[in-house]
Amino acid sequence: MLDRSQELERIALIEALNVLDPALGRALDPITELAAFTFDVPIALISIVDSEAQHSISRVGLDSVVRVERQWSICACAIESHAVLQVEDLSQDPRFADNPAVTGPEHLRFYAGAPLVTRGGIALGALCLIDRKPRVLGEDETRQLQTLARLVVNQMELRMSVGRRDAVSGLPNRQQFQSDLGVLGRQDGGHQYTGVLLDVFDLQSTTDAGQVLGLKPVESLLRQASLRVQDMIGEIAQVYHVAATRFGFVLRDHSHEQVEELLDRLRERMRRPLMVGSIPMSPQFHAGVCAFHPEPEQTADLLRKCLVAMHHALQTDACVCWYSKDRDEYLRRRYRLASDAGRGLSQDQFTLVYQPRFDLSDGLPVSAEALLRWTHPSLGPVSPAEFIPVLECTALMPTLSRWVVEQAVQQAARWQTLLPGFAVSLNLSPRDFDDEHLWQRMAERLQMYGLPPSLIEVEITEGQWLHSHPAALPQLRAMAAAGVRVAIDDFGSGYSNFGYLAEVPISHIKIDRSLITGLADSRTARLKVDAIIRLAEQLGYRTVAEGVEHEAELELLRAWGCDEAQGFHLARPMRAEAVTQLVLACRAGPLADA
Repeated sequence: MLDRSQELERIALIEALNVLDPALGRALDPITELAAFTFDVPIALISIVDSEAQHSISRVGLDSVVRVERQWSICACAIESHAVLQVEDLSQDPRFADNPAVTGPEHLRFYAGAPLVTRGGIALGALCLIDRKPRVLGEDETRQLQTLARLVVNQMELRMSVGRRDAVSGLPNRQQFQSDLGVLGRQDGGHQYTGVLLDVFDLQSTTDAGQVLGLKPVESLLRQASLRVQDMIGEIAQVYHVAATRFGFVLRDHSHEQVEELLDRLRERMRRPLMVGSIPMSPQFHAGVCAFHPEPEQTADLLRKCLVAMHHALQTDACVCWYSKDRDEYLRRRYRLASDAGRGLSQDQFTLVYQPRFDLSDGLPVSAEALLRWTHPSLGPVSPAEFIPVLECTALMPTLSRWVVEQAVQQAARWQTLLPGFAVSLNLSPRDFDDEHLWQRMAERLQMYGLPPSLIEVEITEGQWLHSHPAALPQLRAMAAAGVRVAIDDFGSGYSNFGYLAEVPISHIKIDRSLITGLADSRTARLKVDAIIRLAEQLGYRTVAEGVEHEAELELLRAWGCDEAQGFHLARPMRAEAVTQLVLACRAGPLADA
Protein backbone atom coordinates (compact mmCIF):
# COMPACT_ATOMS: atom_id res chain seq x y z
CA MET A 1 0.00 0.00 0.00
CA LEU A 2 1.45 3.38 -1.02
CA ASP A 3 1.82 5.92 1.79
CA ARG A 4 0.12 9.30 1.55
CA SER A 5 3.14 11.24 0.25
CA GLN A 6 3.87 8.62 -2.43
CA GLU A 7 0.26 8.64 -3.57
CA LEU A 8 0.18 12.44 -3.69
CA GLU A 9 3.35 12.46 -5.77
CA ARG A 10 1.92 9.80 -8.10
CA ILE A 11 -1.34 11.71 -8.68
CA ALA A 12 0.54 14.96 -9.21
CA LEU A 13 2.77 13.33 -11.82
CA ILE A 14 -0.28 12.01 -13.68
CA GLU A 15 -1.62 15.55 -13.83
CA ALA A 16 1.74 17.08 -14.78
CA LEU A 17 2.42 14.60 -17.59
CA ASN A 18 -1.12 14.87 -18.92
CA VAL A 19 -1.14 11.13 -19.58
CA LEU A 20 -4.95 11.09 -19.85
CA ASP A 21 -4.70 13.03 -23.09
CA PRO A 22 -6.62 11.06 -25.79
CA ALA A 23 -3.84 11.83 -28.26
CA LEU A 24 -1.41 9.87 -26.12
CA GLY A 25 -3.80 6.92 -26.01
CA ARG A 26 -4.05 6.88 -29.81
CA ALA A 27 -0.25 6.94 -30.05
CA LEU A 28 -0.08 3.88 -27.77
CA ASP A 29 -2.73 1.86 -29.62
CA PRO A 30 -0.16 -0.07 -31.73
CA ILE A 31 1.53 -1.38 -28.56
CA THR A 32 -1.82 -2.46 -27.13
CA GLU A 33 -2.68 -4.26 -30.33
CA LEU A 34 0.76 -5.91 -30.38
CA ALA A 35 0.24 -7.12 -26.79
CA ALA A 36 -3.18 -8.63 -27.61
CA PHE A 37 -1.76 -10.36 -30.70
CA THR A 38 1.46 -11.58 -29.05
CA PHE A 39 -0.27 -13.15 -26.06
CA ASP A 40 -3.41 -14.20 -27.92
CA VAL A 41 -5.83 -12.53 -25.49
CA PRO A 42 -9.18 -10.92 -26.36
CA ILE A 43 -8.54 -7.95 -24.09
CA ALA A 44 -5.46 -5.75 -23.61
CA LEU A 45 -5.46 -2.41 -21.85
CA ILE A 46 -3.12 0.43 -21.06
CA SER A 47 -4.61 1.96 -17.94
CA ILE A 48 -3.87 4.97 -15.77
CA VAL A 49 -5.02 4.86 -12.16
CA ASP A 50 -5.69 8.22 -10.51
CA SER A 51 -7.21 9.00 -7.11
CA GLU A 52 -10.75 8.20 -8.24
CA ALA A 53 -10.72 5.71 -11.08
CA GLN A 54 -8.92 3.52 -13.56
CA HIS A 55 -8.86 5.05 -17.05
CA SER A 56 -8.27 2.85 -20.10
CA ILE A 57 -6.42 5.25 -22.44
CA SER A 58 -5.74 2.50 -24.99
CA ARG A 59 -7.54 -0.81 -25.34
CA VAL A 60 -8.35 -3.86 -27.41
CA GLY A 61 -11.71 -5.31 -26.40
CA LEU A 62 -13.93 -3.91 -23.64
CA ASP A 63 -14.69 -0.95 -25.87
CA SER A 64 -17.55 0.17 -23.64
CA VAL A 65 -15.49 0.14 -20.45
CA VAL A 66 -13.36 3.30 -20.44
CA ARG A 67 -13.55 4.18 -16.76
CA VAL A 68 -13.75 1.93 -13.70
CA GLU A 69 -14.17 3.19 -10.15
CA ARG A 70 -10.94 2.72 -8.25
CA GLN A 71 -12.52 0.40 -5.68
CA TRP A 72 -13.19 -2.10 -8.53
CA SER A 73 -9.89 -1.49 -10.36
CA ILE A 74 -7.67 -4.54 -10.67
CA CYS A 75 -4.89 -2.33 -12.07
CA ALA A 76 -4.94 -0.40 -8.77
CA CYS A 77 -3.46 -3.52 -7.22
CA ALA A 78 -0.98 -3.91 -10.08
CA ILE A 79 0.58 -0.47 -9.53
CA GLU A 80 1.48 -1.48 -5.97
CA SER A 81 3.29 -4.57 -7.24
CA HIS A 82 7.03 -4.49 -7.98
CA ALA A 83 6.61 -7.09 -10.72
CA VAL A 84 3.85 -8.39 -12.97
CA LEU A 85 0.64 -9.00 -11.06
CA GLN A 86 -0.74 -12.29 -12.42
CA VAL A 87 -4.07 -13.85 -11.37
CA GLU A 88 -4.85 -17.20 -12.97
CA ASP A 89 -8.57 -17.05 -12.10
CA LEU A 90 -10.04 -13.83 -10.73
CA SER A 91 -13.14 -15.67 -9.49
CA GLN A 92 -10.95 -17.72 -7.16
CA ASP A 93 -9.05 -14.75 -5.70
CA PRO A 94 -10.71 -13.19 -2.61
CA ARG A 95 -9.56 -9.74 -3.70
CA PHE A 96 -11.48 -9.88 -6.98
CA ALA A 97 -14.13 -12.59 -6.65
CA ASP A 98 -16.97 -10.11 -6.13
CA ASN A 99 -15.74 -7.63 -8.73
CA PRO A 100 -18.61 -6.73 -11.14
CA ALA A 101 -16.31 -7.41 -14.09
CA VAL A 102 -15.85 -10.94 -12.77
CA THR A 103 -19.39 -11.69 -11.61
CA GLY A 104 -21.11 -9.78 -14.39
CA PRO A 105 -21.59 -10.40 -18.10
CA GLU A 106 -17.95 -9.66 -18.97
CA HIS A 107 -17.03 -12.86 -17.07
CA LEU A 108 -13.34 -11.94 -16.69
CA ARG A 109 -11.03 -14.64 -15.39
CA PHE A 110 -7.35 -14.22 -16.25
CA TYR A 111 -5.42 -11.02 -15.47
CA ALA A 112 -1.74 -10.12 -15.90
CA GLY A 113 -0.69 -6.49 -15.33
CA ALA A 114 2.81 -5.01 -15.65
CA PRO A 115 3.13 -1.68 -13.75
CA LEU A 116 4.02 1.37 -15.86
CA VAL A 117 6.90 2.70 -13.77
CA THR A 118 8.65 5.95 -14.68
CA ARG A 119 12.39 6.47 -14.39
CA GLY A 120 11.63 8.21 -11.12
CA GLY A 121 10.14 4.99 -9.77
CA ILE A 122 6.51 6.12 -9.83
CA ALA A 123 3.82 3.72 -11.12
CA LEU A 124 1.19 5.51 -13.21
CA GLY A 125 -0.89 2.52 -14.27
CA ALA A 126 -0.48 -0.82 -15.95
CA LEU A 127 -0.26 -2.65 -19.25
CA CYS A 128 -2.60 -5.56 -18.67
CA LEU A 129 -3.72 -8.73 -20.45
CA ILE A 130 -7.21 -10.10 -19.73
CA ASP A 131 -8.93 -13.31 -20.78
CA ARG A 132 -12.31 -14.88 -20.09
CA LYS A 133 -10.76 -18.20 -19.22
CA PRO A 134 -8.08 -19.05 -16.68
CA ARG A 135 -4.48 -19.25 -17.83
CA VAL A 136 -0.89 -18.66 -16.69
CA LEU A 137 2.01 -16.79 -18.31
CA GLY A 138 5.37 -18.49 -18.48
CA GLU A 139 8.60 -16.79 -17.45
CA ASP A 140 9.47 -15.75 -21.01
CA GLU A 141 5.99 -14.35 -21.54
CA THR A 142 6.21 -12.41 -18.27
CA ARG A 143 9.50 -10.84 -19.39
CA GLN A 144 7.96 -9.94 -22.76
CA LEU A 145 5.04 -8.23 -20.99
CA GLN A 146 7.50 -6.25 -18.84
CA THR A 147 9.41 -5.26 -21.96
CA LEU A 148 6.24 -3.97 -23.58
CA ALA A 149 5.41 -2.07 -20.38
CA ARG A 150 8.82 -0.35 -20.49
CA LEU A 151 8.15 0.49 -24.13
CA VAL A 152 4.85 2.11 -23.12
CA VAL A 153 6.59 4.20 -20.44
CA ASN A 154 9.33 5.22 -22.88
CA GLN A 155 6.74 6.32 -25.40
CA MET A 156 4.88 8.25 -22.71
CA GLU A 157 8.01 10.02 -21.50
CA LEU A 158 9.23 10.67 -25.03
CA ARG A 159 5.91 12.16 -26.08
CA MET A 160 5.63 14.19 -22.91
CA SER A 161 9.22 15.48 -23.30
CA VAL A 162 8.52 16.96 -26.75
CA GLY A 163 8.73 20.71 -26.28
CA ARG A 164 10.10 20.19 -22.74
CA ARG A 165 13.86 20.38 -23.47
CA ASP A 166 16.03 23.24 -24.58
CA ALA A 167 17.48 22.59 -28.01
CA VAL A 168 20.83 24.24 -27.20
CA SER A 169 21.74 22.84 -23.77
CA GLY A 170 19.58 19.70 -23.85
CA LEU A 171 18.37 20.56 -20.34
CA PRO A 172 14.71 20.48 -19.34
CA ASN A 173 13.14 23.83 -20.16
CA ARG A 174 10.82 26.25 -18.39
CA GLN A 175 7.69 24.24 -19.23
CA GLN A 176 9.22 21.16 -17.63
CA PHE A 177 10.38 23.21 -14.65
CA GLN A 178 6.85 24.44 -14.06
CA SER A 179 5.45 20.96 -14.56
CA ASP A 180 7.89 19.45 -12.06
CA LEU A 181 7.06 22.20 -9.59
CA GLY A 182 3.43 21.17 -9.95
CA VAL A 183 4.40 17.64 -8.92
CA LEU A 184 6.42 19.00 -6.01
CA GLY A 185 3.47 21.08 -4.92
CA ARG A 186 1.45 17.94 -4.22
CA GLN A 187 4.09 16.14 -2.21
CA ASP A 188 4.41 16.02 1.54
CA GLY A 189 5.05 19.48 2.97
CA GLY A 190 7.60 18.41 5.56
CA HIS A 191 10.58 19.86 3.70
CA GLN A 192 11.79 23.41 3.09
CA TYR A 193 12.61 24.30 -0.50
CA THR A 194 14.49 27.14 -2.15
CA GLY A 195 14.05 28.15 -5.78
CA VAL A 196 17.02 29.70 -7.60
CA LEU A 197 17.03 31.56 -10.93
CA LEU A 198 20.40 32.43 -12.49
CA ASP A 199 21.28 34.91 -15.21
CA VAL A 200 24.76 33.99 -16.46
CA PHE A 201 25.25 36.29 -19.47
CA ASP A 202 24.34 39.82 -20.41
CA LEU A 203 21.74 39.25 -23.11
CA GLN A 204 22.78 42.29 -25.13
CA SER A 205 26.42 41.19 -25.19
CA THR A 206 25.34 37.70 -26.23
CA THR A 207 23.16 39.16 -28.99
CA ASP A 208 26.02 41.35 -30.20
CA ALA A 209 28.35 38.35 -30.30
CA GLY A 210 25.74 36.44 -32.29
CA GLN A 211 25.56 39.21 -34.88
CA VAL A 212 29.32 39.12 -35.37
CA LEU A 213 30.17 35.45 -34.96
CA GLY A 214 26.90 33.73 -35.83
CA LEU A 215 24.72 31.55 -33.64
CA LYS A 216 26.89 28.44 -33.36
CA PRO A 217 29.66 30.02 -31.23
CA VAL A 218 27.03 31.64 -29.02
CA GLU A 219 25.23 28.33 -28.61
CA SER A 220 28.57 26.77 -27.68
CA LEU A 221 28.97 29.49 -25.06
CA LEU A 222 25.59 28.67 -23.55
CA ARG A 223 26.36 24.95 -23.56
CA GLN A 224 29.61 25.59 -21.72
CA ALA A 225 27.74 27.69 -19.16
CA SER A 226 25.09 25.02 -18.71
CA LEU A 227 27.78 22.37 -18.13
CA ARG A 228 29.36 24.50 -15.42
CA VAL A 229 26.03 24.84 -13.62
CA GLN A 230 25.37 21.11 -13.95
CA ASP A 231 28.84 20.19 -12.68
CA MET A 232 28.20 22.00 -9.42
CA ILE A 233 24.45 21.55 -8.98
CA GLY A 234 23.61 18.36 -10.88
CA GLU A 235 24.24 15.99 -7.98
CA ILE A 236 21.90 17.84 -5.61
CA ALA A 237 19.24 19.27 -7.93
CA GLN A 238 17.87 19.07 -11.46
CA VAL A 239 19.03 22.05 -13.52
CA TYR A 240 16.61 23.66 -15.99
CA HIS A 241 17.34 25.99 -18.92
CA VAL A 242 14.41 28.36 -18.42
CA ALA A 243 15.37 31.18 -20.84
CA ALA A 244 18.14 32.12 -23.28
CA THR A 245 20.78 32.94 -20.66
CA ARG A 246 18.96 31.77 -17.53
CA PHE A 247 18.99 28.58 -15.53
CA GLY A 248 16.88 27.45 -12.59
CA PHE A 249 16.88 24.76 -9.96
CA VAL A 250 15.32 23.89 -6.60
CA LEU A 251 17.27 23.09 -3.43
CA ARG A 252 15.76 20.97 -0.65
CA ASP A 253 16.41 21.52 3.06
CA HIS A 254 19.12 24.15 2.59
CA SER A 255 19.39 26.92 5.16
CA HIS A 256 19.74 30.56 4.14
CA GLU A 257 23.48 30.39 4.85
CA GLN A 258 23.91 27.12 2.94
CA VAL A 259 22.15 28.54 -0.11
CA GLU A 260 24.36 31.63 -0.15
CA GLU A 261 27.51 29.57 0.40
CA LEU A 262 26.57 27.29 -2.52
CA LEU A 263 25.80 30.24 -4.79
CA ASP A 264 29.05 31.92 -3.81
CA ARG A 265 30.98 28.85 -4.93
CA LEU A 266 28.92 28.66 -8.12
CA ARG A 267 29.58 32.34 -8.82
CA GLU A 268 33.33 31.81 -8.55
CA ARG A 269 33.07 28.94 -11.01
CA MET A 270 30.77 30.74 -13.42
CA ARG A 271 32.79 33.97 -13.54
CA ARG A 272 35.81 32.26 -15.10
CA PRO A 273 36.17 33.31 -18.77
CA LEU A 274 34.60 31.20 -21.50
CA MET A 275 35.80 31.16 -25.10
CA VAL A 276 33.48 32.14 -27.92
CA GLY A 277 35.31 31.93 -31.19
CA SER A 278 38.76 33.28 -30.27
CA ILE A 279 37.35 35.79 -27.77
CA PRO A 280 37.33 35.12 -24.03
CA MET A 281 34.03 36.27 -22.56
CA SER A 282 33.35 36.80 -18.86
CA PRO A 283 30.03 35.38 -17.76
CA GLN A 284 28.06 37.45 -15.30
CA PHE A 285 26.30 36.02 -12.30
CA HIS A 286 23.03 37.32 -10.90
CA ALA A 287 20.79 35.06 -8.84
CA GLY A 288 17.23 35.50 -7.65
CA VAL A 289 16.35 33.28 -4.70
CA CYS A 290 13.01 32.48 -3.06
CA ALA A 291 12.25 30.13 -0.17
CA PHE A 292 8.94 28.30 -0.46
CA HIS A 293 6.85 25.41 0.84
CA PRO A 294 5.69 22.68 -1.60
CA GLU A 295 2.13 23.94 -1.78
CA PRO A 296 0.35 24.45 -5.11
CA GLU A 297 -0.16 28.18 -4.57
CA GLN A 298 3.53 28.73 -3.86
CA THR A 299 4.96 26.46 -6.54
CA ALA A 300 2.70 28.01 -9.18
CA ASP A 301 4.13 31.46 -8.37
CA LEU A 302 7.74 30.48 -7.66
CA LEU A 303 9.29 31.31 -11.03
CA ARG A 304 7.72 34.78 -11.02
CA LYS A 305 8.99 35.49 -7.52
CA CYS A 306 12.50 34.30 -8.45
CA LEU A 307 12.31 36.60 -11.47
CA VAL A 308 11.43 39.55 -9.21
CA ALA A 309 14.48 38.78 -7.05
CA MET A 310 16.79 38.18 -10.02
CA HIS A 311 15.87 41.47 -11.71
CA HIS A 312 16.56 43.23 -8.43
CA ALA A 313 20.02 41.66 -8.51
CA LEU A 314 20.49 42.81 -12.11
CA GLN A 315 19.36 46.36 -11.37
CA THR A 316 21.59 46.68 -8.30
CA ASP A 317 24.47 44.66 -9.79
CA ALA A 318 24.27 42.30 -6.82
CA CYS A 319 25.30 38.66 -7.08
CA VAL A 320 22.36 37.32 -5.08
CA CYS A 321 19.04 38.86 -4.09
CA TRP A 322 16.35 37.13 -2.07
CA TYR A 323 12.70 37.62 -2.89
CA SER A 324 11.20 40.67 -1.20
CA LYS A 325 7.46 40.88 -0.64
CA ASP A 326 7.71 44.68 -0.41
CA ARG A 327 9.42 44.93 -3.79
CA ASP A 328 6.89 42.52 -5.28
CA GLU A 329 4.01 44.66 -4.00
CA TYR A 330 5.74 47.75 -5.39
CA LEU A 331 5.99 46.14 -8.83
CA ARG A 332 2.41 44.92 -8.68
CA ARG A 333 1.27 48.43 -7.78
CA ARG A 334 3.17 49.82 -10.77
CA TYR A 335 1.48 47.28 -13.01
CA ARG A 336 -1.91 48.16 -11.56
CA LEU A 337 -1.31 51.84 -12.20
CA ALA A 338 -0.37 51.09 -15.79
CA SER A 339 -3.44 48.93 -16.34
CA ASP A 340 -5.87 51.34 -14.60
CA ALA A 341 -4.68 54.56 -16.21
CA GLY A 342 -6.75 54.20 -19.39
CA ARG A 343 -9.94 53.73 -17.39
CA GLY A 344 -8.90 56.60 -15.15
CA LEU A 345 -8.59 58.97 -18.09
CA SER A 346 -12.01 58.03 -19.44
CA GLN A 347 -13.58 58.42 -15.98
CA ASP A 348 -12.11 61.88 -15.27
CA GLN A 349 -9.83 60.66 -12.48
CA PHE A 350 -7.03 62.89 -13.82
CA THR A 351 -6.97 66.63 -13.16
CA LEU A 352 -4.55 69.52 -13.61
CA VAL A 353 -3.29 71.82 -10.92
CA TYR A 354 -1.05 74.80 -11.55
CA GLN A 355 2.02 76.06 -9.68
CA PRO A 356 2.66 79.78 -10.23
CA ARG A 357 6.09 81.02 -11.31
CA PHE A 358 7.32 84.44 -10.21
CA ASP A 359 9.51 87.05 -11.88
CA LEU A 360 12.21 87.88 -9.33
CA SER A 361 12.67 91.44 -10.61
CA ASP A 362 9.22 92.60 -9.49
CA GLY A 363 7.85 89.62 -7.57
CA LEU A 364 4.82 89.16 -9.83
CA PRO A 365 3.54 85.77 -11.03
CA VAL A 366 4.12 85.52 -14.77
CA SER A 367 3.14 81.95 -15.57
CA ALA A 368 2.03 78.65 -14.07
CA GLU A 369 3.24 75.11 -14.65
CA ALA A 370 0.49 72.60 -15.39
CA LEU A 371 0.92 69.58 -13.11
CA LEU A 372 -0.96 66.32 -13.56
CA ARG A 373 -2.76 64.74 -10.62
CA TRP A 374 -4.48 61.34 -10.33
CA THR A 375 -7.01 60.36 -7.71
CA HIS A 376 -7.39 56.60 -8.00
CA PRO A 377 -10.80 55.28 -6.84
CA SER A 378 -9.28 52.71 -4.48
CA LEU A 379 -5.64 53.78 -4.06
CA GLY A 380 -6.48 57.41 -3.44
CA PRO A 381 -4.19 60.25 -4.57
CA VAL A 382 -1.19 58.87 -6.48
CA SER A 383 1.93 60.99 -6.71
CA PRO A 384 2.99 62.00 -10.24
CA ALA A 385 6.52 61.00 -9.21
CA GLU A 386 5.12 57.46 -9.01
CA PHE A 387 2.71 57.23 -11.93
CA ILE A 388 4.47 59.36 -14.59
CA PRO A 389 7.53 57.02 -14.90
CA VAL A 390 5.13 54.06 -15.09
CA LEU A 391 2.96 55.58 -17.80
CA GLU A 392 5.97 56.77 -19.80
CA CYS A 393 6.67 53.08 -20.46
CA THR A 394 3.17 52.49 -21.88
CA ALA A 395 1.34 53.37 -25.07
CA LEU A 396 -1.07 55.51 -23.03
CA MET A 397 1.42 58.30 -22.32
CA PRO A 398 0.97 60.12 -25.66
CA THR A 399 -2.82 60.01 -25.21
CA LEU A 400 -2.49 61.40 -21.70
CA SER A 401 -0.11 64.11 -22.94
CA ARG A 402 -2.60 65.14 -25.62
CA TRP A 403 -5.22 65.45 -22.88
CA VAL A 404 -2.85 67.64 -20.83
CA VAL A 405 -2.13 69.85 -23.85
CA GLU A 406 -5.85 70.24 -24.53
CA GLN A 407 -6.68 71.13 -20.93
CA ALA A 408 -3.69 73.46 -20.48
CA VAL A 409 -4.31 75.38 -23.71
CA GLN A 410 -7.98 75.79 -22.83
CA GLN A 411 -7.05 77.14 -19.39
CA ALA A 412 -4.42 79.50 -20.80
CA ALA A 413 -7.03 80.84 -23.22
CA ARG A 414 -9.55 81.37 -20.39
CA TRP A 415 -6.96 83.22 -18.33
CA GLN A 416 -6.38 85.76 -21.09
CA THR A 417 -9.73 87.34 -20.30
CA LEU A 418 -8.81 88.09 -16.66
CA LEU A 419 -5.02 87.73 -16.70
CA PRO A 420 -3.68 89.04 -20.02
CA GLY A 421 -0.19 87.78 -20.81
CA PHE A 422 -0.24 85.05 -18.16
CA ALA A 423 1.48 81.99 -19.64
CA VAL A 424 1.19 78.24 -19.04
CA SER A 425 4.03 75.75 -19.16
CA LEU A 426 3.50 72.03 -19.68
CA ASN A 427 5.74 68.98 -19.59
CA LEU A 428 6.29 66.67 -22.56
CA SER A 429 8.02 63.30 -22.32
CA PRO A 430 10.42 61.79 -24.87
CA ARG A 431 7.67 59.35 -25.89
CA ASP A 432 5.43 62.27 -26.90
CA PHE A 433 7.84 63.23 -29.65
CA ASP A 434 7.44 59.85 -31.32
CA ASP A 435 4.20 61.36 -32.61
CA GLU A 436 5.28 63.26 -35.73
CA HIS A 437 2.07 65.29 -35.59
CA LEU A 438 2.55 66.53 -32.01
CA TRP A 439 3.29 70.16 -32.98
CA GLN A 440 0.64 70.16 -35.69
CA ARG A 441 -2.04 69.18 -33.18
CA MET A 442 -0.81 71.72 -30.66
CA ALA A 443 -0.81 74.47 -33.28
CA GLU A 444 -4.38 73.57 -34.20
CA ARG A 445 -5.42 73.93 -30.56
CA LEU A 446 -3.69 77.29 -30.22
CA GLN A 447 -5.48 78.53 -33.33
CA MET A 448 -8.83 77.11 -32.19
CA TYR A 449 -8.67 78.98 -28.85
CA GLY A 450 -7.03 82.09 -30.27
CA LEU A 451 -4.02 81.76 -27.97
CA PRO A 452 -0.66 83.30 -29.00
CA PRO A 453 2.07 80.64 -29.08
CA SER A 454 4.25 82.83 -26.85
CA LEU A 455 1.90 82.11 -23.94
CA ILE A 456 2.71 78.39 -24.03
CA GLU A 457 5.97 76.95 -22.74
CA VAL A 458 7.04 73.37 -23.38
CA GLU A 459 9.28 71.77 -20.74
CA ILE A 460 11.50 68.86 -21.71
CA THR A 461 14.04 66.98 -19.60
CA GLU A 462 17.72 67.37 -20.37
CA GLY A 463 19.65 64.40 -21.69
CA GLN A 464 20.67 62.46 -24.75
CA TRP A 465 17.17 61.14 -25.44
CA LEU A 466 16.82 63.59 -28.34
CA HIS A 467 19.26 61.55 -30.38
CA SER A 468 17.08 58.44 -30.07
CA HIS A 469 13.92 60.39 -30.99
CA PRO A 470 14.71 61.85 -34.44
CA ALA A 471 11.30 63.54 -34.72
CA ALA A 472 11.90 65.60 -31.57
CA LEU A 473 14.37 68.27 -32.75
CA PRO A 474 12.46 69.27 -35.93
CA GLN A 475 9.25 69.64 -33.91
CA LEU A 476 10.95 71.64 -31.15
CA ARG A 477 12.44 73.94 -33.76
CA ALA A 478 9.03 74.37 -35.39
CA MET A 479 7.50 75.23 -32.00
CA ALA A 480 10.23 77.76 -31.24
CA ALA A 481 9.92 79.32 -34.69
CA ALA A 482 6.20 79.83 -34.08
CA GLY A 483 6.88 81.55 -30.74
CA VAL A 484 6.40 78.69 -28.26
CA ARG A 485 8.93 78.90 -25.45
CA VAL A 486 11.06 75.79 -24.91
CA ALA A 487 12.53 75.12 -21.46
CA ILE A 488 15.00 72.52 -20.25
CA ASP A 489 13.58 71.06 -17.03
CA ASP A 490 15.58 69.70 -14.08
CA PHE A 491 18.85 71.21 -15.33
CA GLY A 492 21.78 70.18 -13.16
CA SER A 493 20.39 66.80 -12.12
CA GLY A 494 21.97 64.75 -14.87
CA TYR A 495 23.44 65.47 -18.30
CA SER A 496 23.90 69.24 -17.72
CA ASN A 497 25.89 70.06 -20.84
CA PHE A 498 25.69 73.59 -22.23
CA GLY A 499 27.23 72.42 -25.49
CA TYR A 500 24.36 69.97 -25.87
CA LEU A 501 21.86 72.80 -25.28
CA ALA A 502 23.10 74.51 -28.45
CA GLU A 503 21.31 71.81 -30.45
CA VAL A 504 17.95 72.66 -28.88
CA PRO A 505 16.07 75.95 -29.49
CA ILE A 506 15.53 76.67 -25.82
CA SER A 507 14.72 79.96 -24.14
CA HIS A 508 14.60 78.92 -20.46
CA ILE A 509 16.70 76.77 -18.16
CA LYS A 510 14.95 75.42 -15.06
CA ILE A 511 17.55 74.72 -12.36
CA ASP A 512 16.74 71.45 -10.61
CA ARG A 513 15.41 71.56 -7.06
CA SER A 514 18.23 69.25 -5.90
CA LEU A 515 20.61 72.22 -6.32
CA ILE A 516 18.23 74.75 -4.77
CA THR A 517 17.27 72.81 -1.64
CA GLY A 518 19.68 73.78 1.14
CA LEU A 519 21.37 76.31 -1.14
CA ALA A 520 22.12 78.72 1.71
CA ASP A 521 24.00 76.00 3.62
CA SER A 522 25.99 74.39 0.80
CA ARG A 523 29.01 76.14 -0.63
CA THR A 524 29.22 73.62 -3.49
CA ALA A 525 25.57 74.18 -4.46
CA ARG A 526 26.06 77.97 -4.31
CA LEU A 527 29.04 77.78 -6.66
CA LYS A 528 27.14 75.56 -9.11
CA VAL A 529 23.94 77.63 -9.16
CA ASP A 530 25.81 80.94 -9.43
CA ALA A 531 27.86 79.56 -12.34
CA ILE A 532 24.76 78.21 -14.13
CA ILE A 533 22.94 81.54 -13.83
CA ARG A 534 25.91 83.60 -15.06
CA LEU A 535 26.67 81.31 -18.00
CA ALA A 536 22.99 81.05 -18.98
CA GLU A 537 22.72 84.83 -18.98
CA GLN A 538 25.72 85.15 -21.27
CA LEU A 539 24.17 82.57 -23.64
CA GLY A 540 20.85 84.41 -23.69
CA TYR A 541 18.78 81.96 -21.64
CA ARG A 542 16.39 82.94 -18.87
CA THR A 543 16.86 80.99 -15.67
CA VAL A 544 14.14 79.58 -13.43
CA ALA A 545 14.87 78.15 -9.98
CA GLU A 546 12.70 75.18 -9.00
CA GLY A 547 11.84 74.06 -5.49
CA VAL A 548 12.43 77.33 -3.62
CA GLU A 549 11.29 76.67 -0.06
CA HIS A 550 13.09 79.29 2.06
CA GLU A 551 13.58 83.05 1.98
CA ALA A 552 17.36 82.65 2.25
CA GLU A 553 17.38 80.70 -1.03
CA LEU A 554 15.24 83.38 -2.67
CA GLU A 555 17.56 86.18 -1.56
CA LEU A 556 20.62 84.45 -3.01
CA LEU A 557 18.86 83.81 -6.31
CA ARG A 558 17.84 87.46 -6.58
CA ALA A 559 21.40 88.57 -5.78
CA TRP A 560 22.83 86.32 -8.52
CA GLY A 561 20.36 87.60 -11.11
CA CYS A 562 18.12 84.53 -11.47
CA ASP A 563 15.14 85.58 -13.59
CA GLU A 564 12.27 83.51 -12.16
CA ALA A 565 11.47 81.11 -9.34
CA GLN A 566 8.82 78.68 -8.23
CA GLY A 567 8.41 76.62 -5.09
CA PHE A 568 6.41 76.15 -1.93
CA HIS A 569 7.89 79.30 -0.38
CA LEU A 570 6.21 81.30 -3.14
CA ALA A 571 3.10 79.27 -3.97
CA ARG A 572 2.03 75.66 -3.83
CA PRO A 573 0.30 73.88 -6.76
CA MET A 574 -3.36 74.94 -6.78
CA ARG A 575 -6.53 74.80 -8.82
CA ALA A 576 -6.97 77.23 -11.68
CA GLU A 577 -9.48 79.37 -9.75
CA ALA A 578 -6.98 79.89 -6.92
CA VAL A 579 -4.29 80.89 -9.44
CA THR A 580 -6.64 83.52 -10.84
CA GLN A 581 -7.24 85.01 -7.40
CA LEU A 582 -3.52 85.00 -6.57
CA VAL A 583 -2.45 86.71 -9.78
CA LEU A 584 -5.21 89.32 -9.56
CA ALA A 585 -4.22 90.10 -5.97
CA CYS A 586 -0.53 90.40 -6.87
CA ARG A 587 -1.25 92.60 -9.88
CA ALA A 588 -3.49 94.86 -7.81
CA GLY A 589 -0.55 95.65 -5.50
CA PRO A 590 0.04 95.95 -1.74
CA LEU A 591 -2.94 98.22 -1.08
CA ALA A 592 -5.36 95.71 -2.53
CA ASP A 593 -3.71 92.95 -0.47
CA ALA A 594 -4.23 95.00 2.66
